[in-house]
Amino acid sequence: MKYNSDILRELHAELQEILGEVVRVCNLAQIPYFIQGGTAIGAHFFSGIVPWDDDIDLGMTRENYERFLREAPSLLAEGYVLQEFTTEPDTPFYFAKVRKVATRFVESEWVGLDIADGIYIDIFPYDLIPDDRAKERAQRRRVKFWINCFTAKSVWLWRWLGKANNGVVMPKSLLSCAAIRLVTALMTKEQIYRRMNSELQRYNHSSASRYNIVRMPKDMIARTAIENPELRTFGDMEVWAPSDLERYLRNHYGDIQKWLPEDKRLNHAPEILHFGRRLTTTESEDISVVIPLYNKEADIERTLLSVVQQSLAPHEIIVVDDGSTDKSATIVERIAAEHPEANIRLIRQANAGVSAARNRGVAEAKTAYIALLDGDDEYLTGYIAEICRLMEYYPSADGYSTAFDIVNDGKRTAAPCPTTEGEINPAEEALKGRYPIIPSTATLRRESIIRAGGFPEGMRLGEDQWLWARMMQCKMRFVFSPMSLVRYSRSAANRSATIYRSEKSEHSIEELLNGNNTQILNEYIARIAIGKAITQSVRGGSDDALRAIEKFSFTRLSCRQLRRLKVLNALPSALRPTVDAIYRAAAWTLKKRGL
Repeated sequence: MKYNSDILRELHAELQEILGEVVRVCNLAQIPYFIQGGTAIGAHFFSGIVPWDDDIDLGMTRENYERFLREAPSLLAEGYVLQEFTTEPDTPFYFAKVRKVATRFVESEWVGLDIADGIYIDIFPYDLIPDDRAKERAQRRRVKFWINCFTAKSVWLWRWLGKANNGVVMPKSLLSCAAIRLVTALMTKEQIYRRMNSELQRYNHSSASRYNIVRMPKDMIARTAIENPELRTFGDMEVWAPSDLERYLRNHYGDIQKWLPEDKRLNHAPEILHFGRRLTTTESEDISVVIPLYNKEADIERTLLSVVQQSLAPHEIIVVDDGSTDKSATIVERIAAEHPEANIRLIRQANAGVSAARNRGVAEAKTAYIALLDGDDEYLTGYIAEICRLMEYYPSADGYSTAFDIVNDGKRTAAPCPTTEGEINPAEEALKGRYPIIPSTATLRRESIIRAGGFPEGMRLGEDQWLWARMMQCKMRFVFSPMSLVRYSRSAANRSATIYRSEKSEHSIEELLNGNNTQILNEYIARIAIGKAITQSVRGGSDDALRAIEKFSFTRLSCRQLRRLKVLNALPSALRPTVDAIYRAAAWTLKKRGL
């Protein structure tokens, strides 16, 4: 993950504060500790946190670790909590964390767990490992298995057939997954915890020469280095480190320089990050979030709170109620009253369609940038921060967007999107079967929206793509981030594609065609028009579909879609919805890409 510089600065301040509290407790209770991993790199090379890092790691020998677990809960200041199995049985972590209450830092694999989730530092128990390599490897295999079983009692991180659910957990074979399932079914978490710790500590009474976090093969520290620690500067304080720190780092990481290039920099990439207070920057104060609203009472609270809870807050949230007949507006008023700091404005108008609602929000905005969000989608907490980072890196762009996940009946699937950060051609990406920009991922320069003509009022399908095409015709620039920071609700009620009605607009997709367009842009326009015509045909718009077939028969890159349109439109109207539903279900199942 690449952090916005302001967010990273704030996170480092929080981590340094938590570290100060842990060190205070250790000094008070006379519990030895040492920095390790990336924190040791930071102390050695930067005299503080590694500039792109987002955590702090401490180590303790097993005896001292057990003392810390016993004594820290009563010694930690108010606002901090010790998280370990003995203090929080639902935790999936076999080691300890000290978390700051009222903040949030949640990686994707832990979202939804009912555990403390504040910003934290890790505290790892170090155990002696045998000098005999065969015994060491055998112990490591056993330890990894029991740790996996321990984690699996809280959350299952693997798919079958040897595939992991995320980039952190090592893949497991089908046999390994079956064994873990069997053990977790037969044993309690406490039994697994005891067995795991017994295996971790198997050689602690030996004369072995090295300590190790047993599941991490390279994280070995000489016994003498821990028994003779040295003080190192770390930010505004001093902390204990293993002696001969450079040797430890060489043994652990090899060539440190290989981690310094930007594309090699690793961190935890939280899905949720919040500091427990409203935080703004110059860039975020220049963003208004515009939410068009029409009969979304089941979704609007979730959507609105996803903006309120941003780690970097926008200047304002403008909700344009487009003549809702349910309780949507009442919910917005309640949330606005509960969160006055969020600067939520509710604007009411007679029903005029989503384009008119978005244009009204753009007109009412007091900022230079408009972040769009539909009333049934949601941002992850880092969306605004990532847009601000893109604005720093690419200040001349007219539009910014991110990757997103599709939520369908509670299940999330990554949408096919561009895979690299930087300037993109949305038409070219879309023709490759990717989604470079949808309304809920888009933040646009306000003056660019206006110069392109705004959203086409009265158009009910394809209105967003109409605007993207107009912006491309005006030679405007788009920048994309592959970070998935938006959740698009495929199964939400009241999607325009599911409630097609005849359009009454002075605009059309056909009007976008002209001789000045590039071939790619005209192919993109054809793709938009054919996709729209399929929905029109399914809903009974046979004449609209026939016009599209005639007008866009020139396409060479959307032939399959054109054939699908012709087949559908040739069927009796009554059969089209069923045939199309079968096709879409099959496409979703096979490709997981059916927006």
